[in-house]
Amino acid sequence: MKKLPTWIQEIFGEESVDSTLSFFFIVLLVLAFKSSVLDANNIPSGSMLPTLKIGDFLFVNKMRYSLRLPFTDIELKRYDDPKRGDIVTFIPPDGAVSPEEKEGWFPKRFVKRVIGLPGDRIRIVKVLHERDGFPTVYGKIEYMEKGKTDFSAYDFKDEEKGNLFDDLDDDAAVQYYLFKEKKPDFEHYVIEGNTRPYTHEFKDAECFQVTGCVIPEDHYMMMGDNRTNSSDSRFWGFVPRDNILGKAALIYFSINWKDHVCAYKSAEDLGQNGDSAQKYDPEEFRSKCGDIGSNMNWFKSTIFYRIPRMQVRWYRIGTVLE
Repeated sequence: MKKLPTWIQEIFGEESVDSTLSFFFIVLLVLAFKSSVLDANNIPSGSMLPTLKIGDFLFVNKMRYSLRLPFTDIELKRYDDPKRGDIVTFIPPDGAVSPEEKEGWFPKRFVKRVIGLPGDRIRIVKVLHERDGFPTVYGKIEYMEKGKTDFSAYDFKDEEKGNLFDDLDDDAAVQYYLFKEKKPDFEHYVIEGNTRPYTHEFKDAECFQVTGCVIPEDHYMMMGDNRTNSSDSRFWGFVPRDNILGKAALIYFSINWKDHVCAYKSAEDLGQNGDSAQKYDPEEFRSKCGDIGSNMNWFKSTIFYRIPRMQVRWYRIGTVLE
């Protein structure tokens, strides 16, 4: 191996330089592994509640579907495709985020569930349903696989909240209802009960018509499990296969920062009773949560308010995702 210049060895010492180069080589290998094999992602929003909670940290299997060139999104070899119901990470399609958010050192990536496959005809039917004596709406998803003539459906059933809503860190989601939706091989939780009508606000409005919409070849339909608050294919269309980066595999850590529910005295009360749960008075709120009307920076807010009120969701660590 070619030796380093004498002047570098004289300044730093040969052993020191070798150790530094070895360290950077190891860091490079770790980053390459993260880029192409097993990535780590965090969940900043509530679009996948209650399956993925705000503050969850995930391992994502980047080699589940394809082999990609390290430090890029270039696909070298594709050996599998996402299945119906998979939770995947992907590059947002055009129109989902601004071009600036898709690029740079920390590009925005989405985590959603695969609802429709290439060639599927998708029909979302507004089902009037009664929960706790009140009428609500469930967007039932029906699909006709390519080459078939009949629709199948992701059937749903009522589920009680139990303690699933106690630590969502989302004061909007707790206002709705919990269901279980059936995929071909498993069931998963869904938050639904949106009373607003399905209208032209959706990009693919024909998906809500009797004939449904057809997913183009090499594209997938994605939706969040929190159907009441998810930016997904209903709003910005289908996702190209090239954009899909990996499959969510495991929750390795989880923190409830209580950023959105800090005003409420009891997580259990909020989870069961929604916005009618008891809140702190203004003075108590300022002492526990900070003055939300001030210009307090993120660092100061985290040190003095977020860290003292945070809770680690120990029970979620090691959860295998499906």
